[in-house]
Amino acid sequence: MNEELINPGTAGMTVNESMKADLLSAAKWTKFLCILGCIGAGLLVLLAIAMIVFGAAAARINPAMPFGALMGVVYLICAGIYIYPLIKGFQFANATKTACLYNNESELARGFSGLSSLIRYFGILTIVVMAIYVLVIIGIIFAVIFNSFGTLY
Repeated sequence: MNEELINPGTAGMTVNESMKADLLSAAKWTKFLCILGCIGAGLLVLLAIAMIVFGAAAARINPAMPFGALMGVVYLICAGIYIYPLIKGFQFANATKTACLYNNESELARGFSGLSSLIRYFGILTIVVMAIYVLVIIGIIFAVIFNSFGTLY
């Protein structure tokens, strides 16, 4: 089996050609997804700006529609939240590609650091969203209970 060290001369982990091919494939797909993510974040920013402008105008015309501008701000916050994982995804993709092409161990470590940060970010974000879901469900249950008590008396 022909194995090649990423950094010859060290007695650490070896990365063979099959592993390199898999890493390069992962880096290419990650870069593709990050490019699509940048396009999506850009469109989200444009939509947020449009909602802020038109929502403010709609609120002046019809005071019963006060939330357009607020939703625009929420969309802007969502676009901002998405920037960090895009940066870390690009870090993984670019550093991993460089590491595989030039047998550079420090670039591979930098790439995996970006991947680790990306996965940690999505893990924390998932926990936060799940906690919000639980709070919303509890709130709905209490609303239904208190609403049903109000109709009984």
